Amino acid sequence: MSRFLSVFAISIALLASGAQAETVGWRDLAHARKVASDPYHQLNQDQSQLMLDFMAISAHFAKTQRDNYLPTLEPLSALTSVDFSQGSYPYGEQLAAYLDAASANNAKLDAAIEAEQDPAKLAQVIQATDKALDAMAALSPRLDEFKQGSDQYLDKKDRPKKAKYAAAFSVGRTLVDAIPAYQAKQQALLAKAKQLKTQLANNL
Repeated sequence: MSRFLSVFAISIALLASGAQAETVGWRDLAHARKVASDPYHQLNQDQSQLMLDFMAISAHFAKTQRDNYLPTLEPLSALTSVDFSQGSYPYGEQLAAYLDAASANNAKLDAAIEAEQDPAKLAQVIQATDKALDAMAALSPRLDEFKQGSDQYLDKKDRPKKAKYAAAFSVGRTLVDAIPAYQAKQQALLAKAKQLKTQLANNL
C-alpha cells in the first residue's frame, strides 16, 4: 500500500509540474505576442536601420569625393551595426558628431566647386552627387512612415510616458529633419557644379 501511495504521489507531482510548465509556456507565448504587436519595437528597428543606411550612403559619397576629387575631405566613420533594444540614447551624440562632420565636408566641397576650373573634375562631382542623391531618395518614404508612426504612438501616451518614448525615438526624429537638410545641401552642390561646368564649357 505504501508503495502504491508513493507511486501515486509521484504521478500527481509529475502531472502538476507538467501543467505548470505548460502554463508558463503559454504565458511566455502570450508575452512574445504582446511584444511583437507593440509598434514601439518596429519603430525602434526602423530608426536604427534609417541611421545605418544614411551613414552608409553619406560615408560612401565622402569616400568617393575624397578618393577622386578632394583629398582634404575627412573620412566619415559610419556605424555598421547598432543595438537599439534599450532605445536610441547612446547613439544621439554619435549621430550629432557624424552630422557635423558631414556638414563640414559639404562646406569644403562647396568651396572647391566654386573655385574649380576643370570641367572634367566637375563632371566627376556631378556623377557622384547624382548617385548619392538617388540612393538617399529611397530613404524619404521611410522617414515619412517613421514620423507618422512615432507621432501616432506618442499621441496615445500620457505625458510622463510621452517624454520617455520621445527620448527613445530621438535618433529617428533627428533624422526626420537632418536627412532632408543633407539632401538639400547635396542638391545645391549638384546645381552649382552643373552651372559652373556649363559656364566653363561655354568659355572654351
